[in-house]
Amino acid sequence: MDGRQTQLIDPKGSFLKNLVLSLVLIGVTSLLIPAVLKQIDDQKFIAEQQFQAELSRQDKILDAQAAVLDSLASTFWDYEGYAADLLYSRDERYGRDEWHQRAIDAYYLESGPVLGKMRAEISTLLRLAPRPNYESFLRLYEEEVLPLDSCLLELMKLEAESSGASLPTGCVASEGKFFGASWDTLAAYVFEQDLADQVDRELESLAKAFGLQGAPD
Repeated sequence: MDGRQTQLIDPKGSFLKNLVLSLVLIGVTSLLIPAVLKQIDDQKFIAEQQFQAELSRQDKILDAQAAVLDSLASTFWDYEGYAADLLYSRDERYGRDEWHQRAIDAYYLESGPVLGKMRAEISTLLRLAPRPNYESFLRLYEEEVLPLDSCLLELMKLEAESSGASLPTGCVASEGKFFGASWDTLAAYVFEQDLADQVDRELESLAKAFGLQGAPD
């Protein structure tokens, strides 16, 4: 009876058994830990790559937003410059015949491409700006700029065809805001900065939407 109890609680047997189990556990752990650590490192690397890719994407969007903001401003001022030059050159206080003719030639040559560029830049806002900003610029283009251009072209045509004949002195073929407008009407509109003020407001709103406001007051 005592011999059997001794065998059941043989300390040497328990020690060896525990030793074997410990060695097996150490071996398994030595295999698992590197695998787990590698998996963690792989996940960290993937997360870092995704983070860097997102930063790069955001930087590209910000660059594109800043570029279209600058380009829109430049294009609007280019167009207003051609229109203002045409109107100033015809003003009796400042204009001269040769200046007026140069302004007419420049407007015919340059205004079309500038307006085309302006419309393309507004379309770019569809993917870079909130929808309300796109719609505001589109209204400005369709309800202010295009009617101004249409009326100017009509007045220049009437002026070229006049040669003493009795012709309308205002825009009657053009539709929109400037229907019936004369040279003096358009001059007041441009010289009093009506268009410029509207453009400034839209550009300021767009800059805020992009988070590209200037220095605080």
